[in-house]
This record gives sequence, C-alpha cells and structure tokens, in this order.
Amino acid sequence: MPILYRDPTDPRVFVPREHGGLGLNFGHGIAWAIFLSMTVIPLVIVVAVTILFVL
Repeated sequence: MPILYRDPTDPRVFVPREHGGLGLNFGHGIAWAIFLSMTVIPLVIVVAVTILFVL
C-alpha cells in the first residue's frame, strides 16, 4: 500500500495496512475531516495558546 491510499470506489474509510494497523482512504471526504481534526486543528490551538501566553 502506498503512503497515502486514495480510492474513491472503495467504501471503507479505514483500510488495513500491510504490516498491521489502519490507514485512511483519502478518497473519502470524511478521511480528510479526520486528518484535519487530528493534525491541523490541534496545531492551531497550540500556536494560538503559545502566542497568547508568551507575548
């Protein structure tokens, strides 16, 4: 499986990886929402809190 799995015809959002675990199927919009909610949003919160309390 490539690093980013994208297959819009595959109905699964979570797909099994070759060596165990699960990956996201970026062919679905919900996968992008999960990705953003677990990476970008926490990063924005950390940056905002850092700016507010350091300055």
